[in-house]
Amino acid sequence: MRKISLFYKVLLGFLLALLAVFLLIRFALLRPWLTRYEAAQPKHTSQEVFADLFSPADWGKVYDLSGLEGDREDFIRSMEELTGGRELTLVETSAGLSGDRRYIVKSGADNVAAFTLASETEGKQVAWRLDGVELLMGRREDARLVRTLAGQRVLVDGAELGEDCQVQTTETAAERYLPEGVHGRRTVLWRARGRDVTVLDGAGGEVPLTLDGTTGWLVVEEPAAEPTEEERELLIGAAEVYARYMIRAAGSAQVQKYFDSESAIYRTIRSSEIWIQTTSGHSFSNETVREFYRYGEDCFSARVSMHMDVKRSNGTTKPYEVDSTLFFHRTDGGWRAFEMTNVDVQEEIVRTRLTFMDGETELGSFFVSSQDRSFTPPAAPDRPGQHFAGWAVQSREGNSVTMTVRFQPGEDGTVTLPAGYDLEPMTLYAAYEAEG
Repeated sequence: MRKISLFYKVLLGFLLALLAVFLLIRFALLRPWLTRYEAAQPKHTSQEVFADLFSPADWGKVYDLSGLEGDREDFIRSMEELTGGRELTLVETSAGLSGDRRYIVKSGADNVAAFTLASETEGKQVAWRLDGVELLMGRREDARLVRTLAGQRVLVDGAELGEDCQVQTTETAAERYLPEGVHGRRTVLWRARGRDVTVLDGAGGEVPLTLDGTTGWLVVEEPAAEPTEEERELLIGAAEVYARYMIRAAGSAQVQKYFDSESAIYRTIRSSEIWIQTTSGHSFSNETVREFYRYGEDCFSARVSMHMDVKRSNGTTKPYEVDSTLFFHRTDGGWRAFEMTNVDVQEEIVRTRLTFMDGETELGSFFVSSQDRSFTPPAAPDRPGQHFAGWAVQSREGNSVTMTVRFQPGEDGTVTLPAGYDLEPMTLYAAYEAEG
């Protein structure tokens, strides 16, 4: 029994060793083939094409390969402006029944370009080669968004744009506090179709434009306004005297040096309940002035913040924080504050244009304010045998058009926007589904 057991152990060991040698030889023979097979897969070729053309983007090569016509350098500038230097990404999509492989190059959510790989046999291996490049994003002359300040004019190829080209406007919450006829920062977003875009100010002078790398818009540069030393002293002085008045460390005469005695805020301060009854001293620290904005020559505002420590009669300290926006205007007696609020007065109120289409027919176009959480679109036309699915945006990929429903009106015809949803300028198309 011992001899038989030993024999079988030796035999098993021999067979295992033989199997290991066989597998090693087999793997050694297959390894070059597997390497060639893996290298021939389309994912590797697609990454090579993407790296060569789009990472970083070489729009000159794209122009040459896509068979486009027109000025090559203008195309390069156009695509650089449209993509704004943003990183491009690659996704695979369907190429139908052709057996080819198709890939979409994206800039954020926008389709920029596409390319196709075709297969060919090399010996016993299948290889993939670039078969075509297609531009999906519109060129600069097709459509661009240009943001200007209110009152500025936009010319495209020498022709001035009308209000129908405005797709978005903004104003700030400061409008609620300003005198009649005085406006805060207002902007206009224009859709410009053409090659050359020029912006003129009220005096007819040309205004420089820069490319916003985040949005891809052409925007008017807005130099940040800074308060003069006098204005800064007025802002801090007004905030300090207000805080001191609230602990009865300042009187009405001192308040009148900084606040307009004819204003509602002056009366509010005078009638406000004081913060603390008795004190034995106070001090200020961390005084800052930010969000300064000038509304012409006779009005300005800024947010002022500071820390105040109030010493109680028992020796303890009570901290207070002051953080308010003050509005000043010029009076016969000099600069005086006429308003004070804790509201973020530079918060933008956005009005966005929505255009509604039924095929090529426009059904309506209007602006929706960011303060409105609902809107009522036009009634969609009835179509026999079809059910209205909602209002959709179109996206093009080559010759195919995809409809993506964005809004579905309720039974009363109203669209309710989800909390936190920010509208963007869009053209919406009536989308239908077959009944049943």
